[in-house]
Amino acid sequence: MENSSNHQWSRRDLLAAIQARQFVPYFQPKIDLVTGRPVSCETLARWVHPVLGILPPSQFIELMEQMDLIDQLTDCLLHQLLACAQDISECNADIGFAINISPITLGKPHMASRICSLVNSYGVACERITIEVTETACADDFAGLLASLVRLRMQGFGISADDFGVGYSSLQELNRMPFTEIKIDRMFVGGVANNRKSQAILEFVVQLADRLHMRTVAEGIETRGELEFVQSLGCSQGQGFYLGSPMPYEDLQDYLVTFAAPEMAGFTDLQYCRG
Repeated sequence: MENSSNHQWSRRDLLAAIQARQFVPYFQPKIDLVTGRPVSCETLARWVHPVLGILPPSQFIELMEQMDLIDQLTDCLLHQLLACAQDISECNADIGFAINISPITLGKPHMASRICSLVNSYGVACERITIEVTETACADDFAGLLASLVRLRMQGFGISADDFGVGYSSLQELNRMPFTEIKIDRMFVGGVANNRKSQAILEFVVQLADRLHMRTVAEGIETRGELEFVQSLGCSQGQGFYLGSPMPYEDLQDYLVTFAAPEMAGFTDLQYCRG
């Protein structure tokens, strides 16, 4: 296989790939840290390239933003995500779905209405969808971004502060934005069992979120020790390779069927579910 990192995609390449529906959602489970069962999934973009195979977001997201194609990509992924949410509801599974949307996209005046209309057209409850947002302080139109998030929140959408603790995320953003969830960045979770500074930061964020009536999600859980530590702090949900890898929709269906079995007992069976 060719080395995709050597490719410099043109705008024509990316637009053609969007139109050909080569960009697809993969889903990574978010696990309730009390019951050990999946309650939501983060939607992650993948490029199913006809020659290079499956490419990660690092190969195209930044270029999409630079070439003003990020709105088209978001729309493409939202349609597919909502079709999956609609389908899975018919199987009596009302699991939630989260998707990261660029502040550039969310800051546009029409975007909140567009998202609401799209979700309603699929018959999916807004409460099942969480919008994850990063680097809100860098938005070109902060007032527009805030207006969109407030409107989405009023319609029932969850609003998540993604990668909290790094980049431009701050306590000020928690005060200004209508967040319902804080996603604690993986840099504070990795190796936390042996890092007192990370332990203190995690404990502070979980307690802060509790006082603000927000849910917490620990990202990047890769070991049993990391899982047990964030559980001990009272973190709401966990996400990471230890709990479930990103997977296509067909594999997600199998994953959820496994958890639906009466004999499943949450965390004791995670090793089996990871395959």
